Amino acid sequence: MSTDVFVLVLLAAFGHAGWNFATRWVSGNFQVVWLSTWAGTAVLTPFVIAISLRTENWPAISPLAVACVVATGLIHALYFILLARAYRREEISVVYPLARGSGIGTTALMAWLLLSEEISFAGLAGIGLVFAGILVMGVPAYSRRGGGIRLALSVGLTIPAYSIVDKIGVSLVHPTVYIWLIYVQCGLFLWPFARRWHGGEILQTGRRYWVYAVIIGVGCSVTYMAILFAYQLAPVSYVIALREVAVVIGAVLGILVLKERLDLWKALGIGAITAGIVFIKSG
Repeated sequence: MSTDVFVLVLLAAFGHAGWNFATRWVSGNFQVVWLSTWAGTAVLTPFVIAISLRTENWPAISPLAVACVVATGLIHALYFILLARAYRREEISVVYPLARGSGIGTTALMAWLLLSEEISFAGLAGIGLVFAGILVMGVPAYSRRGGGIRLALSVGLTIPAYSIVDKIGVSLVHPTVYIWLIYVQCGLFLWPFARRWHGGEILQTGRRYWVYAVIIGVGCSVTYMAILFAYQLAPVSYVIALREVAVVIGAVLGILVLKERLDLWKALGIGAITAGIVFIKSG
């Protein structure tokens, strides 16, 4: 992996951990998550307009591009619903590793099978170490079998789905426009749920937590846009694995700021992920 892509994905990982931390800070408040989709849309709109004005001849939109956009919008909407519910029940140092870790191995396998990506031995070893490290970090949670654990694992199932779809989608649609369309769809798809579950509280929540909604919306949109650009420059399996350094950052924030417990399993997991990152860079 080139240094430029490596740095881009690492920066995206820090941003990803940051907005997940903000989501946990508001205890997975679904109204805040829904408002964040519109905050992300608003931030990206000027860039989409600028791209539109600079592009003289837009390429014909293929049926495959439309299918990717619609599919990823639905998958991301489900992702946000499950993530918000998971953070209402569990610590970030539990939800984050389980959600990310349960999806990374499947994503790498699907990328290899469906996209015919070539993975070096060092890259494969790095992906394996990251995957193992994330799962090890979640060991203390496995015995609890709570609803938050099941929700975190469900979040993980959405990751390979949207990752593969988006790897194809950004080859057909400009990444900035693509993620803007994701956010517009998420806002629309999630609106019935926000209205049904919290219809009378949305305005009050907006006034009280608008800063968090902006942090989540901007952080999620900008960091994922960076990942979409990385998809164009490197194998998706490498990108997905490397961005999981965010799990370490999220766990550290949970331990230092939210006073979550640091145990042996989390320490071992952090070490394995760090070693995996070194292998991925060399691959």
